[in-house]
Amino acid sequence: MTALEVALEAFYEGDEAELERRLRADPSLLHARVPSVSGHYCGYFHRATLLHHVAGNPRVRPLPPTTLELTRLILDLGAEVDAATHAGPSQPDDIGWSTLGLVATSFEARRSGHQRPLLELLVARGANLDFRDGGPLVGALYYGELDAARFLLERGARHDFVTAAGLGRCDLMAPFVRADGALAADAHALVHYSQVRTRPASKVEILGLALVFASMCGQLDAVAWLLERGAAVNTRPPFDHGATPLHWAALRGHAELVTLLLERGADRMARDTTFAATPQGWAAHAGHTDLSARLG
Repeated sequence: MTALEVALEAFYEGDEAELERRLRADPSLLHARVPSVSGHYCGYFHRATLLHHVAGNPRVRPLPPTTLELTRLILDLGAEVDAATHAGPSQPDDIGWSTLGLVATSFEARRSGHQRPLLELLVARGANLDFRDGGPLVGALYYGELDAARFLLERGARHDFVTAAGLGRCDLMAPFVRADGALAADAHALVHYSQVRTRPASKVEILGLALVFASMCGQLDAVAWLLERGAAVNTRPPFDHGATPLHWAALRGHAELVTLLLERGADRMARDTTFAATPQGWAAHAGHTDLSARLG
């Protein structure tokens, strides 16, 4: 095993004394990166540092109960809080994630009860809330980590029209709409390019992207607000299989939102551009049996 692999083993075993001993003996391990391009490390987690592993995203192994204390140790000894992962061969367009972004999008961190404490620690240590044009906030919404997204907003993360929609905050969306109905120039200022590669620019495109994020996140009021202002109910964003808002609501199991979208004219027979699957198929894929039956 390499020295970094030994340090990682100590982390996952929750052995604080051994981890501290290793890092004090060889401080370069705090900045070393896993060189592998296979398994967990071939995509967005390519060339990850020791600190990146505290997020449990991806879930290499279960996070130890003492993850917070171990993270504090790693930071105390000099790890770079905003070090970015690299784009691996399986995700060559990814722009990289900070540890804050990885934690904010981590199901494992939330499941194990570490997400909020880790977010608080990283922010206290100076983590950039707006890393890579809003990657942490946009990512948290994209992956359905709404508690993390709300935390970031509360702590001062910048928002735009699209992220306000994902947060379900009509009050934050409204200021981006000018008196003449046009959208402000910064209505779509945040973007994480691993999700949005072709940047929407027109009012129709931005309204559509906002509708997709609101639908992903089950934001009933925000969806209704957007539809009332001209968002196209069957819009297709420039990412993830050209799926419609109904596809996303079905995938995430948002039953009330599915009803609203259907009432407003959503096409239940629309097919995504990759798998040719309907919203019913997306619901079935996610195990939402009752919702799948309704969409049949």
